[in-house]
Amino acid sequence: MSKKRFVQTVIARSLPTHDKRQAALDYAEGLWDWLTTKGYGNAEPSQPRQGMDYYRALDSRQSYYFDKFWGTYNHKQGRNEAAMRWGQLVDPTDEFYQFIIDAARKEASKQIQPGQVRKMAQGWLHEQRYNDYQPTTASKDAKKGQLIQKLTSQLNGVKTLYDAGRDEALLPEIEKLENQLREVRKTA
Repeated sequence: MSKKRFVQTVIARSLPTHDKRQAALDYAEGLWDWLTTKGYGNAEPSQPRQGMDYYRALDSRQSYYFDKFWGTYNHKQGRNEAAMRWGQLVDPTDEFYQFIIDAARKEASKQIQPGQVRKMAQGWLHEQRYNDYQPTTASKDAKKGQLIQKLTSQLNGVKTLYDAGRDEALLPEIEKLENQLREVRKTA
């Protein structure tokens, strides 16, 4: 606390009458000086803190991917704070950086309700909101099911053609589709 704020607080709490204001001021200053000699006050005026430039603290790889992220994310405030959060990512791979950038692209294209504001990049990174855009296993299973359905449909169509005309040229296509179907079913 600065001396100025201390004196103001002491005087405001004592609420001196007009004729006793000078005495209250003398008392508050004297109390500050006494507390300072006892080690409770700070005679030095407080200085503003020196801020750190977190963007410059990023290494070249982090900086490269952060620039791509910043260019993609659609809320251009708090760049230094976002760089701080970017630098706090633990051992990220290039794929993970790209995943975050892709999620930021989706976030930037997302419509927000009137009266709402997009989350600043610092908070978005700190809260790991990029995980909101991670494909779920249910969607992976659904895509696998769709692929199986598509291959089965194609296989049935080619088999129907073969049964109708017994054209030997269709046999390699049937074998190819059956192999693809087996491979898709084998994958986890």
